[in-house]
Amino acid sequence: MKETGTFFLVVGPSGAGKDSLIDGARAALDSSEYVFARRVITRPSGSPGEDHEGVAEAEFTERERNGEFLVTWNAHGLRYGLPQWLVGLLEAGKHVVANGSRGVIAMLARQLPRFVVVNVTAPHEVLAQRIAARGRESGDEVLRRVARQAAPMPDGVRCVTVSNDSTLDLGVARFTDALKHGAGSVAQPASRRHLAAKLDGQSLDEGAYEAILRDAIAGRYTEQELTAFLTAATRSLDDGEVVALARARTRFTPRIAWNEPIVVDKHSMGGVPGSRITLIVVPIVAAYGLAMPKTSSRAITSAAGTADAMETIARVDLTHDDVRRCVAEARACIAWNGRMNHSVIDDVMNAITRPLGLDSRRWAVASILSKKATAGATHVIVDIPYGPQTKLSTRADAQALASLFEEVGKGLGLHVRACVTDGTRPIGRGIGPALEVRDVRLVLDNHPDAPADLREKALRFAGEIIAFDPRVESPAQGMRIATTLLDDGNARAAFDRIAAAQGIRPDPVAPGPHTHLAIASVAGRVGAINGWQISGIARTAGAPRRAGAGIDLLCTIGESVAAGEPLYRIHAESAEELAAAVAMTRPAGECPGAVRVDPD
Repeated sequence: MKETGTFFLVVGPSGAGKDSLIDGARAALDSSEYVFARRVITRPSGSPGEDHEGVAEAEFTERERNGEFLVTWNAHGLRYGLPQWLVGLLEAGKHVVANGSRGVIAMLARQLPRFVVVNVTAPHEVLAQRIAARGRESGDEVLRRVARQAAPMPDGVRCVTVSNDSTLDLGVARFTDALKHGAGSVAQPASRRHLAAKLDGQSLDEGAYEAILRDAIAGRYTEQELTAFLTAATRSLDDGEVVALARARTRFTPRIAWNEPIVVDKHSMGGVPGSRITLIVVPIVAAYGLAMPKTSSRAITSAAGTADAMETIARVDLTHDDVRRCVAEARACIAWNGRMNHSVIDDVMNAITRPLGLDSRRWAVASILSKKATAGATHVIVDIPYGPQTKLSTRADAQALASLFEEVGKGLGLHVRACVTDGTRPIGRGIGPALEVRDVRLVLDNHPDAPADLREKALRFAGEIIAFDPRVESPAQGMRIATTLLDDGNARAAFDRIAAAQGIRPDPVAPGPHTHLAIASVAGRVGAINGWQISGIARTAGAPRRAGAGIDLLCTIGESVAAGEPLYRIHAESAEELAAAVAMTRPAGECPGAVRVDPD
């Protein structure tokens, strides 16, 4: 008797690209083995989007009453159904692929003997870009849609995660591989004994973590099993295990080989508005002559990421070949990491740790350094800011994490220097892609109006990196070299070479033309600048999706201000977005909430 086929239910958030992957797999797979279900939807046939059977509400209800649907669900004011006759195809040994809803997973799992969920994911910044590109939603609507938390996976359901974060061809290849793999017989995870050991509080070695990760990526564990595992690991993940986890992660990505004695990289734990030092550090290091293929993230909850800022000047969506060419031509690049070293492992794990609010800092160390190792770095500098609005609230927390970074780096054969920094206040004046780049240009041009704190922090980190060169005696000497390279214009020239190698934008982004000044209502001294609120206002104004949006800080902590004096300027690219941002500045007390003025 022919073995029953597998039913694949494809789920994922808006912007993940499920329809595109399904269309690509339909063209790539043998139609005698795989059938792609055509959904019945209460909207007219021929409407934009997927090919579907359109029916009126009354006809849908009648079909449902007659038992013609395997499953139905409601979404976005429409009704969706998958026809019952698909079961006959499964019984004939064909595999069925259907675009569906997480809400029907439990029902289908009870009905079908062989059932696999294919969860299509992408980083939040990619989802936001794709949703915005549709033109149906904008601003906060996009952010709200991206921030929606998916319903938990029911117990015992096999789920395979597919990351669609890069090109369509790569996404389709990953998707078809998942379907081919999932069509095989479901085997019990070979690593289950290791997972059970961790649940019992035991320490695991590198081989055990590699086995668990392989089975997790292949969908051999349920979401509940992985949740229990990650919760247990959060409670007991010693330093040796973080090293083991990092080393295990490197097995999943081939290491990039560079014909360089030293390849440097930088990472920041973030949480400080502004602080766009990477765009200054990289050209200084490149001007010195060290290779620095820097890959950086886009913003998820902040007003700008390094890639968002660099994209106002040059292309950041670089391939591996582009990165090699840029390093050959300019000794460095500042590229988006979503196309370079995004991790399916992180997709699987973050989908669990983020909604549950698990403390994943120790996991993050393993993730960050394993990516640096596979990218070919030999020396890494890490910025660990601490403060009430950062990921590390106290200096002691930051120092403990710095020690862990350096210890795990040794375990991976990397030279890691982790620097604890003050994250209690913004660095620079601009908050938002174009405004932060304006500050960067002022520093690179040695302009008298350049933010002194941004220049100082950039020189410190550039000096630390240059000191990785054994010919440089100390970070202090490295900082002197960095200062000379900045002062004499070599760093600015290096920045121009990097931008040219990546591909300069024909239309550099300027700060948004719609502006509003937030005014001090009392005289006094600036007591605090709330980074969360500043970033929130900047995001409401449109940043980072609108690269010209953001906030220009016009005061610093400790500065005396008069009543009526401006504290900051909001920039937006539309009057509507400006109005939304201004609404957030209404004073809760004596002054706009993002900046606290203590009365004299």
